[in-house]
Amino acid sequence: MSIDNKFVRSLIQSAKQGNNAAIEQLFQMNLGKIYAFALRLTANKSLAESITKETFIEAWKKISLVRPDASFLKWLNAITVYKTIESFRTRKQDPNKIKSDIKEIGAKDELDNYILNLPEQERMIFVLNKLEGYSIEEISDLMGIKKDQVDIHLKIAEDKIIENDQELKSPDIMKQRVLKLRPEIEPATDVRESIFSYIMTEKLKEQQEIEKIAAQVEQEEKANNKEVSDEVVKDDIIKEPVVAPKNKKKIKINTQAIKKTAIAIAVVAVLYIGYKIIFSGGGWEIMQFTGQPLLDNHKITENETFPAMATITTDNNSTVTLLIPDIGRIMIDTLSTVQRTDTDNEINLEQGQIKKYEGNAADFLTVQTPLAKVKEFYKGSAFKLKVLNNDLIKLSVESGWLVVDVKEFQSYIPKNYSCVISKGRYVIPYYTDGKPEIISLMKDFSGVNDPSIGTILSLATSKDAISLWHLLQLVSSENRFIVFDKLNEIIPVPSGVTKEGIQALNKEMLMKWRQEIELKMD
Repeated sequence: MSIDNKFVRSLIQSAKQGNNAAIEQLFQMNLGKIYAFALRLTANKSLAESITKETFIEAWKKISLVRPDASFLKWLNAITVYKTIESFRTRKQDPNKIKSDIKEIGAKDELDNYILNLPEQERMIFVLNKLEGYSIEEISDLMGIKKDQVDIHLKIAEDKIIENDQELKSPDIMKQRVLKLRPEIEPATDVRESIFSYIMTEKLKEQQEIEKIAAQVEQEEKANNKEVSDEVVKDDIIKEPVVAPKNKKKIKINTQAIKKTAIAIAVVAVLYIGYKIIFSGGGWEIMQFTGQPLLDNHKITENETFPAMATITTDNNSTVTLLIPDIGRIMIDTLSTVQRTDTDNEINLEQGQIKKYEGNAADFLTVQTPLAKVKEFYKGSAFKLKVLNNDLIKLSVESGWLVVDVKEFQSYIPKNYSCVISKGRYVIPYYTDGKPEIISLMKDFSGVNDPSIGTILSLATSKDAISLWHLLQLVSSENRFIVFDKLNEIIPVPSGVTKEGIQALNKEMLMKWRQEIELKMD
């Protein structure tokens, strides 16, 4: 059974924990594949779009069921097949509900046209077996039909396709032609938007439900407080014995009832306080500190928080560890000055070093420095950022990805990579444990007229793919061709990306290739 690489597995794990960015990344990586799959299964654009939406919504609802030893794409494919079969059953109940639109699809490859014109069951079985690699047994399980029926329909499908093109009688030629079919077809923009709109709407409903429960808890707390107050008044009234006309008896206080009421109030109070802590955002807690760091102009003491626009300063004997809601832990190292800005989850590192620890997070941290803005590309990343002086900054990423904005150019720094931010130069990531020669050249790269590009290409290995991707955008147009060839040799361009498009610095193609590089990195 095929399994996903480390990067995809980490995204799945984060998605299971409710990380929106991970879910979006996973879905975006597979949207074109699932739409292409649904289109070939249904031979109908509108139906394929509908099934694609339903597939990803179902996947979001059941993300916790994804097994770590299985392929995420195969899991999505299985959902797509089930949704397709359901749609076909609906259509049979109401034949006028969905009409064929094969002519509107306009397949670019003739083999795709042959596939789209096959009858429903033959088409599904052919696509599953020849294009997606499912075995006869797997197709039997997916479609709920016997294995011998799968064999029969597959043979019928093959015969009908060969009738259109006798060359396809050769298994090798058939295989070659199948491999040339587009693995991804991007659906209309509103397909993606409707998927994420649904998810965000459901999350909003969930949040509103939590707030509603919290409001009820608050009301119950007030009501219980009033009951206790009334009980106290009654208690004061009946403390003196009540005298009956003839026999004097003391009225006993029901201490058990008061105890139960007090416990109930305590539980409600704990729940309410917990809600307030979790959902109010809270302050930035100073978890621990060593030495005598300063918060603004006074020495930090226990149980202090780090308020907006305040500044923490450490000397050569002190450090501070912060706990930031929605972000996680950050350590301010020795000889550092860090200001919390008035923007959510943003700090200004004026000098020194910070270290952010890996962990679950609900938001992204942004760090302003004297030379660049550094922001998390994925939540919960781990990195070290050091301002050596006003002309030199170093970033090392231990997990996740970060984005560096400098000179109107965005640099992407992945796990196990570093970069140097220096005045007047672009930022090129380099593999932290790479060859010293190529690291030096990446650090010193000066731009379009830098003469070292030939040396860089001669030294480059697969670990330097993301570095070459950045260089593509910074070298001269003449050198862009040779950088393209080297990078294409290491990680071939994905479907839809062309040499001409990269030469023209087509943003969409560049980002698609960067994503392909990311997928191939373990």
